[in-house]
Amino acid sequence: MFLDQHDHPLPTRWVHLLSLREDVHVETEPADGAVVLNNRWGEVSLGRPGGVVREMLRRMSLGPISLENAVPKAELPPAERTELHEMLERLQYLVVRSFGLPAGVPLISVVPLAPGARFRPVKIAPELPVRLSRFAWLRTDGQGYYLESPLSLHRVVLHRAEAVALIGALGSSTTPAAAAAAVRPSGLPVAEALSYLVAAGMVVQAAAADSVHLPTFAEDTDPALATWSSVDLMFHTRSTLGRHDNDFGATYPQGRRDQPEPVVKPRRAVAAGIELHRPKWENLLDQDPPLTAAIEGRRSQRDYGGTPMTANELGELLYRTARLRSLVSPAGAESPRVEWSDRPYPTGGACHELEFYVTVHECGGVPRGVYHYDPRDHVLEPLGASTVVVDELLESGRLAANLGVPPPVLITMTARFRRISWKYSGLGYAMTIKDVGVAMQTLYLVCAAMGLASCALGAGDIELTARAFGTDWRTESSVGEFVVGSRPATVPATDPELTNVRTPVNDATWRELALTHLPPGADPTAARDGTKR
Repeated sequence: MFLDQHDHPLPTRWVHLLSLREDVHVETEPADGAVVLNNRWGEVSLGRPGGVVREMLRRMSLGPISLENAVPKAELPPAERTELHEMLERLQYLVVRSFGLPAGVPLISVVPLAPGARFRPVKIAPELPVRLSRFAWLRTDGQGYYLESPLSLHRVVLHRAEAVALIGALGSSTTPAAAAAAVRPSGLPVAEALSYLVAAGMVVQAAAADSVHLPTFAEDTDPALATWSSVDLMFHTRSTLGRHDNDFGATYPQGRRDQPEPVVKPRRAVAAGIELHRPKWENLLDQDPPLTAAIEGRRSQRDYGGTPMTANELGELLYRTARLRSLVSPAGAESPRVEWSDRPYPTGGACHELEFYVTVHECGGVPRGVYHYDPRDHVLEPLGASTVVVDELLESGRLAANLGVPPPVLITMTARFRRISWKYSGLGYAMTIKDVGVAMQTLYLVCAAMGLASCALGAGDIELTARAFGTDWRTESSVGEFVVGSRPATVPATDPELTNVRTPVNDATWRELALTHLPPGADPTAARDGTKR
């Protein structure tokens, strides 16, 4: 918790404080006196420790305590002192190290986040510049300030305004003396505070410095970090296990009873929808190439046939990739109001948070415009977007795909985030991105089987799509884009896949063999209605 600077005037003497993480519970077995520490990573048995260790654990479980105050050195026999230090060393990942007031009020606390966390304050070289690590994040939860870094197995809690002011002085390279001068009126012991921040990995000290050259910091030249942005590395570490202590997995953070989003997004009924073609099972079995041919022959194509793809082809593509196959209501403890779905592509927890929007430039039988795909009724729902908005969406897709012309059909996948964050903590957004990849591969393979030109896009414009689709980007935002059109009868000579130099490896000829099984460039006069190729 953040303390007002007037609550506890800064002292002239500072102490090192120890406490247990708040989620550690100390249990003493009444039968044999064994001590067990239950924590989020399991339990630790300390056997039957002596009275000094027992008392120290008791005091640490109540809050920050000075080791000297708890166990004066003069009263501690060597054997018990050794036992105490061995216990603290063994439990490093459960012990919060603080630097603060003698009364047990911390200025800075370093909280371990993983079983591998180890912490020892380091001595700061006064002549070497320091700065905040470029991977460190300063955040607040409305109650206090915290520093975190994907490179650290610790979280730093800044309890007082003076500590936050010190962080402000470290935004660029500076000397410890200059940082101390910047916060001198507060009386903060900067050298000691820096020793904690450097040991926790939030502040870095230059490897060398002189009056001629700029200071160099190891994190700036580390090849393992060179291509990471702080955003991406933090996202990676916080959406996986091992380097944080956040809630993670199927935790149902708001309870199991009511989903905040329906399994199928309700229709807006702005106008009558366009009923789409439904392919027949027996025709697909007769027409489709083998799966291996679709996998080996799949490629991104950015050139299109002279005649647009048809409404039947668009209907078949959406039916085979994105339709609702069935609704699932779990039995047992979960409420009947909780509903999942089954669709051709899998998603995490069967949440199916993805929605498909279709922006049409050229598609025979479908007017130019923006549509939402209803996976239950297999209908395109017109959204009534203006010509300007349609043009903006298509231009955004053209630029993202590096096309010379507007994409014939742009499929935008959005995520209704609460469909998945209602159930999962920590991995929800990462799971959504994985779901997008699965959906894109499904689209790719079906397009290959149908003889359509297709290409996944790397990024989209979340402001533009929110405006075009009438969504709140905080609850439903675009997360994936895919363009599709009719395939040309011949591949242009400018196709990068032909001009690139290829070195055959591992049955490279399978690709050419696959093409003999895939449909040729689309014949504009042939409909996929059962006509055998």
